[in-house]
Amino acid sequence: MKPTKTLELLAVLLMAPGHRASHATVTSFLWPGEKSNANRIRQYSHQLRMEIPGIVQPNDRGFCRIQVDPQSVDYVRFRAFQRLANVADDPRDRLSALRSALGEWRGTALEGLSGPGFSRKRIELTAELRNVTIACARTELECGEAHAALQRAESAVAHWPDDETLLETQVRALRALGRSERIEPLLARWGRQFARPTMHLLLAGETDTSALFADSVEPVRIRQIPRQLPSPPIGLVGRQAQLGRIAETLAGRTPGRSRVAVLTGMPGVGKTFIAMEAATLAERSFPDGILYVNLGGFSPGEPERHGAVLARFLNDLGVRPATPTMDGMVSAYRTALADRSLLLVLDNARDEDHVRPLLPGPGASAAIVTSRRQLHGLAIREGAELVDLAPLNPHDAIALLRIRLGEDRIGAAVPFIDDLVEHCGGLPLALGIMAARIKERPSQALAGMVHQLRQERTRLRSLDLGSESLSVRLQLETSYKLLPAPAADLLWQLTVHPGPTVSWAALRALETHGIDSVSDAVDELMRMSLVTEPAFERYSLHDLVRVYTAELSDRQDEDERERIVERVLRFLLHNAWACDRKLDPARRLPVGEAPDVEVVTPNHAGDAMSWFEAEYSTLTAAVGLAEKRGLDRYTWLLPMVLVTFQWRSGRHLDALKYLHSALEAAGREAGPADVAMVHRMLAGTYRSLTDLPRATGELRRAVRVSEDDGDVLGAALGRHILGVLLRESGAPSEALEHFIAALSAFEQLGDLLGQGATLNGIGSARYDLGHYDAALGYCQRSLTLLEGTDDLNGLAHLLLSMGRIRFALRDHEAAIADFERARGLYRSLTYGSREARTLVWFADTLRGAGRPLEAEETIQQAQALLRELGESDPDAAVERMRCLP
Repeated sequence: MKPTKTLELLAVLLMAPGHRASHATVTSFLWPGEKSNANRIRQYSHQLRMEIPGIVQPNDRGFCRIQVDPQSVDYVRFRAFQRLANVADDPRDRLSALRSALGEWRGTALEGLSGPGFSRKRIELTAELRNVTIACARTELECGEAHAALQRAESAVAHWPDDETLLETQVRALRALGRSERIEPLLARWGRQFARPTMHLLLAGETDTSALFADSVEPVRIRQIPRQLPSPPIGLVGRQAQLGRIAETLAGRTPGRSRVAVLTGMPGVGKTFIAMEAATLAERSFPDGILYVNLGGFSPGEPERHGAVLARFLNDLGVRPATPTMDGMVSAYRTALADRSLLLVLDNARDEDHVRPLLPGPGASAAIVTSRRQLHGLAIREGAELVDLAPLNPHDAIALLRIRLGEDRIGAAVPFIDDLVEHCGGLPLALGIMAARIKERPSQALAGMVHQLRQERTRLRSLDLGSESLSVRLQLETSYKLLPAPAADLLWQLTVHPGPTVSWAALRALETHGIDSVSDAVDELMRMSLVTEPAFERYSLHDLVRVYTAELSDRQDEDERERIVERVLRFLLHNAWACDRKLDPARRLPVGEAPDVEVVTPNHAGDAMSWFEAEYSTLTAAVGLAEKRGLDRYTWLLPMVLVTFQWRSGRHLDALKYLHSALEAAGREAGPADVAMVHRMLAGTYRSLTDLPRATGELRRAVRVSEDDGDVLGAALGRHILGVLLRESGAPSEALEHFIAALSAFEQLGDLLGQGATLNGIGSARYDLGHYDAALGYCQRSLTLLEGTDDLNGLAHLLLSMGRIRFALRDHEAAIADFERARGLYRSLTYGSREARTLVWFADTLRGAGRPLEAEETIQQAQALLRELGESDPDAAVERMRCLP
């Protein structure tokens, strides 16, 4: 029968009680909104009688009626089976009736019949179908047919995706089948899709286990004792101090602290291993068991929701909250813990809020929490004991390798043990990965594996076994992806910075958006255990973090990388230049100004020396960075601002190395005057290394370059230093010629410091020639010029010269005064070698003045200072200093 008004009339009558419907009811379905018309209804009743002879009975007044066998109508049979199910006492009988009811359902109810009346009825019938479907699935669960229940519920969800009762039925079926791992992802997806809570569905219902009791005997309720620790770690070494602190905390013996221990540290440092070991050691102290959960706070996927964990723990403890809300679950959970002595191991928490609802309240229960993040909030609010884990020291790292490799393989690894320990950075994860790789490969492959580990570009590839938990790179990647943008940017920028540590001032130089921004970023990196502060306001990256962040840097835009490199080098250059000028105010370099760079202002030479000492490894690495990137300006200027400090701290070989690089870069970048200056610095360095021929050669080249360029100042400086070298080489007469020529040039230029230094040189040459009175006169003229200037080094050198002259003139008291003053100046300049030389002459003068005890004490001071400077034979060094010109 085609969809016509006749068919619609038949449908209305089949669904009506007793197959009898009023004209008003028929009209509301067939002609909604119109008045009832008996003639029109009789017309369609007549057509129905013609289509199906004998079905239509004579009409009652105002009613239509048909005569059919009820069992021939699927809707009637569906309803009948429903009634049988409702009255069945036996679950099997009920299940049979429900399945029969569902068997009557084919296709869509009232398909093809339109109009609001049929739409409403279709909704009612579909709701009946849904209810019967749910009842059937639940009865299948009750009868132990969990597979059938799950299939039925999953099929029904396609029709009613937002039905929570169906979702609950799925959860119960999965739990009955032992597929609990599917429950939480299912609920999470459903909750996100429909924005409705699902935590209460994680709680085990009273009927979940009813199928286990076939005879309907009330089960005996016993307190469950969970033992959920994973397998204990193998090969844990060191960490005894940390294990002791954790044990004291769990036992409640840490004054002012709760029974919550929080282990933090960088990825791969072994937090979970230590938590497992501490829990295993403490197990007997917690008779009500141990609950464990990996919260997945730093896993690639979504972390565990604490509501889901709460429900799981409540199920494990056999506790059902009075109200299945979040607050109700927390209340029931803490009540259960207060009545038990239970240990919780909450592994891999993302932050304080992730773990806070799971912590025990006051009582005998305790918790161990692990996180890469520094969870200071738990210490502040919950009184937790924070235990920060550093990488293993070399001794413990070797011990761990020995355990992991076993005695049969450690022998082959011994020649490479230092490389393995160094390049794994003391990280237990890295050491474990390398040990696993070594064990699975033949001994002949070991050298190649270690070679890959040594190379930065292949190191992280060497420390990867193909899974997130066994890959140093992937472990670091998950932490990086959780960083806010400013902290993520600062992390890769730190790699561009060349030093092993970065000062707070240098960090501010990296960030152009203000001090608050960089402060927040570095605090976030420290909280995430990606940056440490080994000394006050000096920050560092673990070697493996640095290798990873170098990869991040390579992913950045090249222009942005160059901008950061420029800012780093400019900051270092201008700060080093400020300190260098405090050490040698007469220095002249084309560094220029940098108003956008924060520059240190050392109060005295000692402060400048301290700054250089702290930044030295950074500055030398910066020279390498500039050279690698072809930045000639920094390649020649950075060694030049370093050289005074290097001379005074005895780093002459370093100076030689970097000045040779500076000379090449200056030849490309700078002018002749600057090239001549580099030659002079090389000469001074060779002089300090007692290689006078090379020093003289560099100076002659410097003078030639300056004179060819018409650089009067440069030529004067070169001739002055050449005079110093000639005098030290035993040629005072030739030295005088150069000193006199230099003095004339300095006088022409009006350079008072240059005149003072050259007059001192002339006086020293006259001293060498035995002209003591003339020598003293030149030195006194020099003193007039240098006294009161910032050139403390030049003044100290002059006073040393005057003391020696006066000693030769047997004016011991005046010589003593000169030496005392010179010694004080050299000490303020942190110029140890010159201070020691002054002490030697001071002692000899004291002895000449008849003060032998003071002389011996002064010699001992000189010897102690020489030992500090690395002299293995101080007595021989004292004799060498006596012979210096």
